[in-house]
Amino acid sequence: MRKNVQNKDNINNDNTNNNTSGDNKEKKSSLLCGIKAKLIMTSLLPTVVGIVAVLILAIVNISQGMNTEAVNGLSLLGQATKASYDNEYTGDWRVDNNGNLFKGDVNLSQKQDGIDKFTKDGDADLAVFIGVDCKLTSLRDSNNKRMLSLKADDKIWEAVQKGNTYTTSHVDIDGTDYTGVYIPLKNFSGSVVGMMFSGQPRTDITTFIMQKIIALISVSIVVLIVVIVVASIISTKLANALVSVNNLFIALANGDLTVDVNKSILARKDEIGQMAQSVQTLIDKLQEIVANLQNTASELYRSGEDMTSSANQSSKATEEISSAVEDISKGAVSQAEEIQNASAQIANMGELISEIVEKVANLTKATDAMGRAGDTSMSTMSELSDSNDHTTESINNIANQINITNESVGRIGEAAALITNIADQTSLLALNASIESARAGEAGKGFAVVASEIQKLASQSDEAAGEIKEIIEKLQSESEKTVEDMNNTKVLIHEQVGKLDATKNSFIDVSDGIAVSRNETAVIKNNAGSCDEARKQINDVVSNLSAISEENAASAQQTTASMQELTATINMLAETANGLMTVSEQLNKEVKFFKVK
Repeated sequence: MRKNVQNKDNINNDNTNNNTSGDNKEKKSSLLCGIKAKLIMTSLLPTVVGIVAVLILAIVNISQGMNTEAVNGLSLLGQATKASYDNEYTGDWRVDNNGNLFKGDVNLSQKQDGIDKFTKDGDADLAVFIGVDCKLTSLRDSNNKRMLSLKADDKIWEAVQKGNTYTTSHVDIDGTDYTGVYIPLKNFSGSVVGMMFSGQPRTDITTFIMQKIIALISVSIVVLIVVIVVASIISTKLANALVSVNNLFIALANGDLTVDVNKSILARKDEIGQMAQSVQTLIDKLQEIVANLQNTASELYRSGEDMTSSANQSSKATEEISSAVEDISKGAVSQAEEIQNASAQIANMGELISEIVEKVANLTKATDAMGRAGDTSMSTMSELSDSNDHTTESINNIANQINITNESVGRIGEAAALITNIADQTSLLALNASIESARAGEAGKGFAVVASEIQKLASQSDEAAGEIKEIIEKLQSESEKTVEDMNNTKVLIHEQVGKLDATKNSFIDVSDGIAVSRNETAVIKNNAGSCDEARKQINDVVSNLSAISEENAASAQQTTASMQELTATINMLAETANGLMTVSEQLNKEVKFFKVK
């Protein structure tokens, strides 16, 4: 009766194994696809997000940079054109009654082609406005005629009249959207009389930006495709390895100890390789145990029925040991997963902390360099301010000296006038003396000669005094111009002092900003320390997991001790094994659940 029950149990076990094997084959492909998809998504999601973020940032930077570069280029073109006209033609900008544009005495309206030489190698255009009226331009309409009827916007002219360069990204010229720069045109007196316009169609700039963006998107797509291919290859290999290890566990659960672990998986140096090595060790140990059990069953068969009670005790001990081994196996798998996850988290956190520390170090160096540069700039500004004060003082001294010289020149002029009067009186007296000497006859001839010489000297003195007067008048005119130029210089120096003060205040603001950056760097450094503390806490968690592993090892040792006690009991039962025929048969049937080589 007992043997029949055991045979039925074996049949049920075989049917269960066959059904489980079929189910496992059906789940194998879905398991592989699920793991592979998750691995690919885990690796691709951060990459896609990063590429999209970098792409958006790059597009924004390219657009801003190209617009800024276009404005700078147009500003340089306008400044160069203005400087070229100033160098080539002297004099002020003006418009005559016929509406012709002059630079000094040169009629530029008759030299319209001259402005084309500045734009022939590029896509930009130039125009000279006097007030809001266009007088000179390289812009042409659809009939290839110069657009001299253009009018500048009053708001633009108001801004340029203040001496400021006006920049705009959108200005309509004959229905075309332009990016333009308006540069003030000043006469010798410093008054703003017009504007130098340099502009470029927005379509040219937009087309160039779109070309750069398309190239960047193309490169990003290629990079993404490469990442997808690499991620798919790596994920496929990793998923195949995991599925192979999972199949080993399924085979062990079905009692199949004949399976072999793939050598390529055993050769892996990662956690999967360690898991495969552990499974191989488990298979070897189970094969050894099953073989020993088979040998033991044979010995029990020879022991006899008089040791049935001891055999039952041995069976119970074996069941307890199997349960303990199963619990240990489950705990070992769970611990391996937890330790693997913790190890990965610690590695990622270590990389983040290292990167944060490196960034904080770079940021600290940058703020220190900014601080030193700010201190140097402040010192330079102080020296420049002192130098400007000395310059102002020197100019005031020069002005005083010029005024004194001007006064002295006036006095010399008065003295020259006095000399002229004296010469006139002397000439008159000499004439009177000549008349008297003529009346005296022969006695007055000698006196007449002297009077004639005196008259000549008086005439020469009068001529010299006239020349001195002309020189003095010219000197006074030049002196007055010098005084006027010196007064203008004083005004410019006063304006320069104001600009220096404004620049100095700007440097103070920059210094304050540097101080704020240093404080923020300190905050970042503290945050990095907090991250390091968190990493230490995670290390503690891993240490706890290690302690649990040690406890499991202790349990395994206890299990080994129980196995040793069981072996001793079996040795005792070996003496009467002939009486355990029935028990040995049952044990043989149970052991047949495992397939061994």
